[in-house]
Amino acid sequence: MSVIRKFLSGKYQLNAMTVIVLSAVYMIIFDNNAFWSSLFSVIDLSSFGMYVFLFACFSVIFSVIFTFFTVFAAGVLLKPLIALVLVVASITAYYMDGYGTVFDDVMVLNIVETTFRESAGLIEPSILFHVFIFGVIPVLLLLRIDIRQQTPVKALSERAIAVFIVISVASLSVYVTYKDFTFIFRENREISFFINPVYPLRAVYRFSAEQIRKRNAHFDHIFKDAHSIKSYNKKNILILVVGETARPQNFHINHYPRDTTPELELHDVISFRNVSACGTATAISLPCMFSDLSKDNFSHNTAKSRENLLDALNIAGLHVLWRENNPDCKGICNRIEVQGFDDLYSDEFCDDQHCFDEVLLNGLDDYIEKLDNDAVIVLHTQGSHGPAYYRDYPENYKKFLPECRTADVQNCTDAEVINTYDNTILYTDHVISKVIDYLRQLPDSYSPAMIYVSDHGESLGENGVYLHGLPYFMAPEYQTKVPMILWLSDNITAAKLIDKSCIADKVEQALSHDNFLHSILGFMDVSAELYDDELDIFSSCRSK
Repeated sequence: MSVIRKFLSGKYQLNAMTVIVLSAVYMIIFDNNAFWSSLFSVIDLSSFGMYVFLFACFSVIFSVIFTFFTVFAAGVLLKPLIALVLVVASITAYYMDGYGTVFDDVMVLNIVETTFRESAGLIEPSILFHVFIFGVIPVLLLLRIDIRQQTPVKALSERAIAVFIVISVASLSVYVTYKDFTFIFRENREISFFINPVYPLRAVYRFSAEQIRKRNAHFDHIFKDAHSIKSYNKKNILILVVGETARPQNFHINHYPRDTTPELELHDVISFRNVSACGTATAISLPCMFSDLSKDNFSHNTAKSRENLLDALNIAGLHVLWRENNPDCKGICNRIEVQGFDDLYSDEFCDDQHCFDEVLLNGLDDYIEKLDNDAVIVLHTQGSHGPAYYRDYPENYKKFLPECRTADVQNCTDAEVINTYDNTILYTDHVISKVIDYLRQLPDSYSPAMIYVSDHGESLGENGVYLHGLPYFMAPEYQTKVPMILWLSDNITAAKLIDKSCIADKVEQALSHDNFLHSILGFMDVSAELYDDELDIFSSCRSK
């Protein structure tokens, strides 16, 4: 009891190495449930060799965490750095365990670019409780420890010896289990992504290094030569509806058994069913979609330091407008006209912090009436943004019940999650249809068209994975496939000599976000050196 009283009173002393060892062991045990669960699912514990392999895994993770703290958590930095990592590890553990989220450098980018409105939707009592139990309480205990002081020479030598011993043990254990180690992690690469806080710290380092390189980048004007080659008089109006987190597998128009697209099926639309996203998160897929860079050579920082599709259209003399009902455009719309929350606000569709996607058509007449040339209008929707899907649609679109009325979707039944998500698709169906109805009523002096495409898909609990953002190579098709829907007016098919049946023949063809920029440039009759007609899905269906 005297030891406990001494500890709680803040008079219990430990040396720095002991504090680091206890912190590392704590994180490996309490913040790595996703990692150990994934590992146990692919190994056979009936073999004694597997227990040696597990010790090797433990020792490698321990050596990384221990070495990190031993090198960087010195002197007055010891407690603050360990405390910070304890809290961050408890947060990442919550999302890894509950949603199957991977915290790589793309996820770090998402976090950095996430607005308060987006992040507020992820905060539920359950995460606050989790962080308090597994993050705050350990920090409070840490702050009650007095670190035993040592001379600088003794402290440095002790740390050097400790690191040498720890790394040696880890290396020896890997050597003994080398075959198992290399085979299991080569065949199941995704497991290593759940090592907490090692992989998140690695991601932060990679992201920070990329940001430093970005500072030295110059801006490339790659579309200086863009110009219009239009040869007819009517004003073309193309509305690009950019979806959020919509997956094609839940669209009835794509053969989903539930009737989630009743309004679209009343329109003469073409739904492409085999379209791949450039990424599994908005921070990558949205800039990539509007970039000339392909998925395989895309770099977020490179894309931000060069002109994109909207710049090309603007340089060619077209009117370009971005209307925003999502937190931001990820830098795509920085050089064109933007209308956001304050510009679009309507009592019918908005409250103080949130608007339903129908607001994107509010006041659009005023803009179109003033046009003296062709225009491309982007409507960036809230779509099916999770995990609080129930906030993305009005009351009258609660068709599939019961709903999951929380952001903690992992605590809802599979049926509730799917019901709520399907309601977002039902509302998206209405929004897209409303855009088409709006374009239909434009005067005959306009040639309108609409293209809807989502940024990425979503996991709804399949194999225990929720939301999106997994590394592309390990992401299921629910995250990498996106819906793309086309509507063409009679005026525009006649003016551009488009064979709609030819386009309809491509609904099962493998397409991707790589086709997007080239298809829009070609469709809007904009010539540029970087335009590639082989990636233009309309090119082969237009009479020359």
